[in-house]
Amino acid sequence: MELSSSPRPAEPNRQPREKLYHSGGFTWIWHLLYIIYSLEVGGVLIFLPWLNIWENNYLLYRFPHFRPLLANSFLKGAVLGLGIVNILIGVQEIASFKRNSKNYFSK
Repeated sequence: MELSSSPRPAEPNRQPREKLYHSGGFTWIWHLLYIIYSLEVGGVLIFLPWLNIWENNYLLYRFPHFRPLLANSFLKGAVLGLGIVNILIGVQEIASFKRNSKNYFSK
């Protein structure tokens, strides 16, 4: 049994993987999903620390020694800050999407 070591012939109509991802085919969908994800996570992180579920959940009943840490206003402010950062990332991505939208849809 002999294995041939000759190279495979190239397929004629195949594009390199990099061109498929950057050609604008479905890249705009992933970009749009990332924008939605950033805005949604930001909104949740802004409001979650101030809701009742933050201090009354199963994990705090199971591990009550974490209650003082989670009730700390500085931790709540840090989580709120992460939410603001996520929303700013989403807004920046919206601006980038608008600026580059002609590249996505002009093919």
